[in-house]
Amino acid sequence: MPDNLELLGMLVSFTFTVLVLSYALGDNFLFRLAIHIFIGAAAGYVAAVALKDVLIPKLTGMNPTQMSIAVIWILLLAFKLFGSSPRIAQIGNPASAMLVGVGAAVAVGGAIQGTLIPQISAAADFFNAASYEGNPVRTMVWGAFALVGTITTLAHFHFNARAVPNQIPTRSRWVESVSKIGQVFIAIALGVVFAGVYSAALLAMIERFDFIVKMIPIW
Repeated sequence: MPDNLELLGMLVSFTFTVLVLSYALGDNFLFRLAIHIFIGAAAGYVAAVALKDVLIPKLTGMNPTQMSIAVIWILLLAFKLFGSSPRIAQIGNPASAMLVGVGAAVAVGGAIQGTLIPQISAAADFFNAASYEGNPVRTMVWGAFALVGTITTLAHFHFNARAVPNQIPTRSRWVESVSKIGQVFIAIALGVVFAGVYSAALLAMIERFDFIVKMIPIW
């Protein structure tokens, strides 16, 4: 039998499981209470970790140059807090512009280095004879399949259309034809993603029901 502390943890887990599953009966106070507690606990934990492991060590070990940069960021944060008042909200615009610009640069750089370049390299490996293992013909076929899927999918998001007087702007016929092939690849990809999310959610629900069933004899 588990000890008292473990039993208490299991009881809390059991209670929150029941509260979340109560959403199956419709949106209710118990479900919202559980979600608010989860969000509050997660936000508090992240804030505590950021304060203990990031902010305090950084602030206590700064040289004069880093301290001046920190002062600038603190001033920008203070200006951003003025945005809560409509009269002086414009003071926080530079801070907002800085945050959006830095966030966009980090996102674009991460997407290029972490997603786009590795995907291009992985697709190019299909046509690299040095990387062939087993049947090279099959590798070339899969490479051609991936290349066609990539090109047709990108063509689907090509929205350049010619303006014709008194008519709705339309894309050229060849782009429209290639786009229809891309729609097939997009549908397959979204179907796979949906199936993965659905199966993961189903497994999580089965695990929670199994937990509830095992908890009843213990109590």
